[in-house]
Amino acid sequence: MLSDKVKQFAPARLTADVSRLPEAERKALGKLIEASMRLDPIFDRQACAENPEIRERLLADSTPEGRDRLAYFDIMRGPWDRQDHHRPFAVDRPRPPGAGFYPEDLSADELHGWIGQRPGDRAAFESLFTLIRRAEGGLVAVPYSEAYAAWLGPSASLLEEAAALTENESLRRFLRSRAEAFRSDDYYASDKDWMDLDSQVEVTIGPYETYEDELLGLKASFESFVTVSDPEASGKLSRYKELLPEMERNLPIPDEVKTERGGESPIRVVDLVYSAGDARKSVQTIAFNLPNDERVRAEKGAKKVLLRNVIETKFELIMRPIAERILEPAQLEHLSAEAFFNETLFHELSHSLGPAFTGAEGARVEVRLALGSTYAALEEAKADVMGAYNILFMIRKGHFPESFREQLLVSYFAGLFRSTRFGVAEAHGKGAALQINRFLEERAARFDPGSRRFAVNTAELEAAITRLVRDLCLVQHRGDQQAARELLARYGEVSEPMRQALGGLAGIPIDLRPIYPLAGE
Repeated sequence: MLSDKVKQFAPARLTADVSRLPEAERKALGKLIEASMRLDPIFDRQACAENPEIRERLLADSTPEGRDRLAYFDIMRGPWDRQDHHRPFAVDRPRPPGAGFYPEDLSADELHGWIGQRPGDRAAFESLFTLIRRAEGGLVAVPYSEAYAAWLGPSASLLEEAAALTENESLRRFLRSRAEAFRSDDYYASDKDWMDLDSQVEVTIGPYETYEDELLGLKASFESFVTVSDPEASGKLSRYKELLPEMERNLPIPDEVKTERGGESPIRVVDLVYSAGDARKSVQTIAFNLPNDERVRAEKGAKKVLLRNVIETKFELIMRPIAERILEPAQLEHLSAEAFFNETLFHELSHSLGPAFTGAEGARVEVRLALGSTYAALEEAKADVMGAYNILFMIRKGHFPESFREQLLVSYFAGLFRSTRFGVAEAHGKGAALQINRFLEERAARFDPGSRRFAVNTAELEAAITRLVRDLCLVQHRGDQQAARELLARYGEVSEPMRQALGGLAGIPIDLRPIYPLAGE
């Protein structure tokens, strides 16, 4: 029943202490929340071009079932169940793989054929920031700034109002350059300004992730995270960014596969006070690693942002109860909130490690483009397993105590089941399933059908982690879509042991349904 599905998302109040902020920064924070709200109508249309009309129809149904359908529609940000292979629940048609970015009847082959015959269209058609539409018997690329002007214009103005209020120069510079990017579709300069942002009030706002585009993995969705930072906590983690080059050198892959990137890579610990767009669909992000522009990464690295209040809430409401039901009782003593936090951190750090470009087809191509629709799930799996691999390296280097090893391995394995509950149609869930099934095959964990619990063999898991990091990086380095599809087909589904274990998690929330008091919610 839809009412049961709605209950799987636990209401959670997410806020921060803003009493220490100067009045000017509190006012700027309010403007940033307003600017972020303008992105929701954009993302709704990116997820499904007809979302506004569908929602209006659902609003008209005042029955209990109708109210549940509307509530679930709002959680899923559309009429398809993101937790169940995009199964339709508010329409009678399947989800188009291109979401709202392309004509629903457009195939990847047709698009590639069009570009092949018109190479001058390639840059616009493959841009992160264009929609593809049919016009006069052909195809056209429509810039986001044109397609979404009704919302981007007001959002840009609110960013500029916030810039006029703040006393922080780095925030002022970013807000002005990002407002200009909303009007020009050129995000390069403002991405670099965001990397330099160092403020008590911070915002990540713009078109970033390409998960919604399952046709080609090209088009970026709008989202926003409005946060209040903790400089002291951030400073304690800053030593890890200095170790990124050493982590790259330590990867279990040939030297020619390794990548040199910019070394700035700041780390921020923040509390989330508002999210919008792609950041507020079904499963709520606990951390992110941006920007995705490899030009900026080459120059300045990437910023890792840890949403502390979200991480802590998910550990207590979701992660701990899952582990208590799926792990052998003797291993529960190793479950660790600190390990969960650090696996989250090193997951984000690991997005900046490993192959960035491939020599596929004789040209230097971003791995993201070479792997197409297989990229997102493979990259999330890589970041997960490489995160664990790098923490093990940090233990050997003495940055964590040896006693942290079992906590990390047990907590990492248990945490994968939290992600699989997002559904294997979603990149993080499919990537987590790939890891679990690979580890089961390699006897790094065993499943007891009688108790429906797993026991981790920590020595075998450590070795299996190394092998999986190697294999995923080599697929990325080759830009091998066929190998990626085969890996995901073989391991990226819910296996029988997973099904039995997940079947015993009734009553544990799948994720959070955020409530933001500072936004008046």
